[in-house]
Amino acid sequence: MRGFAAIAVVAVIASACSTTTETSTTEEGQSTSSTDITIPDDTEHGIVSGVVDGDTVQVMIGDEPKTVHLAGIRAPQGDECYAPAASLALAELTAGRSVAVVGDATDAAGEPVRYLILDGDVPVLVNVELVDRGAATALHGHELAGDFVRVNDQAFASGRGMWGTFVCGHPPAGVAPDRPQLRIAAVNAPATASAPASIDVVNASYTEVAVGGWAMRDAANDSSFTFPGGTLLAAGDVISVALTCDTDHTGLAWCTDEDMWSAGGNTVIMQDELGNVVDRRVVEIGGTSDQ
Repeated sequence: MRGFAAIAVVAVIASACSTTTETSTTEEGQSTSSTDITIPDDTEHGIVSGVVDGDTVQVMIGDEPKTVHLAGIRAPQGDECYAPAASLALAELTAGRSVAVVGDATDAAGEPVRYLILDGDVPVLVNVELVDRGAATALHGHELAGDFVRVNDQAFASGRGMWGTFVCGHPPAGVAPDRPQLRIAAVNAPATASAPASIDVVNASYTEVAVGGWAMRDAANDSSFTFPGGTLLAAGDVISVALTCDTDHTGLAWCTDEDMWSAGGNTVIMQDELGNVVDRRVVEIGGTSDQ
C-alpha cells in the first residue's frame, strides 16, 4: 500500500472557550496546505465503533451511538467504483479510535454532518486526510472548502486513490494502455433564459473514442449523465451536454432536479464505462471552470 503523509492538527489555545487548530498536509516533508478550524470547549468526544461507508461512521458518545457523516467530502458509495477501498481507508484511519466530533450542521435527513478529528499527540483531521489519499472528493459550501479543494487538486494531479489510471479495471483488448485524452473543456453559464448551461467535452486524443456508457457525475449529489450507446467522438472534436430537463431540447441533455451550483461551486467528474476517472473539473459559482 502506498504511504500517505498524515494531516496534522496542531492545537493552539485561542481563548477561554475555544481551541484553534492548524491543519497541514505534508508529502515527502513539504508543506502543501494549511487550515484553521475552531474546536469549542464543549465539543463531543467518542469512540468510532463502526464504518457505514467511505464518508460515514458510527461514534459511541457515552452510551449513545451516533451516525456521523463527514463534512465537506463525498466518498464513492454503494456499487460505485472504489467504494470498498474508500470504506477501508476510513476504517483504517478511525476504527476504535477516540475522536472529536466538531460542528453542528445536519443533512437533509437530519443526520449530523461533522468534522472528525482523531484525538492524540498529533491529531488528524479525518475529512481532509481522506481527500488527500484520493478516497473522497472535496465539496464546496463549507468553511474549509478552499483548503479541501486545494488538497483534492494535489491528490488528483498525483493520481492517488480513485484518481489513479484504471483503478476500476482495464479497457478492452486493443485499446491503448493509457487513458484516452478526453477533457472537460468548459462549463458554460446560461447564455440567455432559454439557453441552458452546458458542459463541453473535447477529445484531445489522436484517434476516435467510443464514449457510449461513459458518464459525467456531479460530485456534490447523486446526479449523473451517461452518454448513449454508440456515441463516437472524433479526434479533436467537441461534444456539448446541456444541463436541462427541457423535453424539446434536441441535443444531449443532463436532466437533474439538483441545483449543482447552490453550494458556491461543484466538481464535475468524467468516468469511462468501467468507472475510471478520465477527468474532473472544479467549477466555481457563476458557471466558470477554474481547472
